[in-house]
This record gives sequence, structure tokens and C-alpha cells, in this order.
Amino acid sequence: MALLQKLSLTAVTSTAAFLVLGGFGNNSAQAALFQYNFSGEGANGYFIYETETAPDPAYTSTLNSNLYPGAVREYKVDLGDKGVFQGTTGAANVFFARTDLDPNIPREAESDIFELEIKGPERQPQSQYTFLADFYYPKDALSGSTKLPTSVPSTAIIDVKPNALATDRRETLFRGTVQTRIEKVPESASLFALLGVGAWFILRHYQHRQRQLKLMA
Repeated sequence: MALLQKLSLTAVTSTAAFLVLGGFGNNSAQAALFQYNFSGEGANGYFIYETETAPDPAYTSTLNSNLYPGAVREYKVDLGDKGVFQGTTGAANVFFARTDLDPNIPREAESDIFELEIKGPERQPQSQYTFLADFYYPKDALSGSTKLPTSVPSTAIIDVKPNALATDRRETLFRGTVQTRIEKVPESASLFALLGVGAWFILRHYQHRQRQLKLMA
């Protein structure tokens, strides 16, 4: 019986480890998570997004923008006394402000913009308004690419609009200079989390098996 117990536990351990590592391998192949960090006087925070997210097909034909619904997995925008905005889903968008596309934009105001967009139903709590945090970089800072970036210059202008509508971005709640950087979310963090789940599963199975054997004794 003792040998059977050991064999059973070994089999469960091997199976759990295989499932955990196999699942991690599949997830890492499909997902590339990056964390955009910003900090400055009056504004601090981050958002985590998946660079493999497919762009919204409605905008793929435009040269100056791409929208990535669902790319954001977690975010926090801390504006101190002006409010803290955080949640677990949203969009990350990239677009260029250019005079030749919009005559209302002066040449000196041309810029590359990385945007955090949280639509009303995705906000926590839900709202009738869309939350926008735009990070303005100098023209061509993103090398002419509207793909989700994996690196950015160290300084940006942040403009936060928490009450935007589809046809009106409305008033700015906060605008200022922030230091910015992007870092890859370590795969080891995901691996350790998955191994922890596997260990918990093994322990629970072993405890359940021990209780069964006591009842049969």
C-alpha cells in the first residue's frame, strides 16, 4: 500500500508539473507583456499591455494610427488629490498628430502619441465616460511605427481626460511632464505563479488521499 501511495503521488506530481510547464510554454509563445511606467510631479502610474494584440481592423488602413482594444491587462493612474484610476482591462493606442492630416495642428505641435484608453463599461466602477491618458512624444520618436512600442524616450507630456465622449474629448483634468520607461514583464514571474498553483494542487491531492486512507483504516 505504501508503494502504491508513493507511485500515485509521483504520478500526480509529474502530471501537474507537465500541465503547469506546458501551459506556461503555450502562454509565453502567445503573449509578450510589457509594462509602461510613468512618474512625475502630480502623476504616477503604469499600465501592462500585450504587444501581440491584434489592431482594430477599422483603423489598419490608416497610416497615422492603430488602436488595440483589450491590449491592456492592468493599469493605475495616480493623480494624487485629483483621483486614482485603476482597473484590469482597456485599450492601448498609437497615433501621430500631423499637420498634413489635420490643418488645425501647428507644425510645432506635431507629435507621436501613446494612449491609454478605458471605455466607460470597462472602467471600475463603470461610467458613461471614456478615460484617456495621452502621452505626447516629439515627432518621429516612435520611428514612424504604430505598433505597440517596447521602448520610448525618457520624457513625455501626459494629458489626462477622464470624461471623454465619442465625439468630444472634453476638458483636461491633469497635464504635466513625466519620466517614462517600458520594461518587459519577466517570464519568470509568470512561471513561479504557475508552479505555485501546481504545488498547491499536489498538496491538496496528497491531503485528500491521506484522509481517505484514514477512513479506510
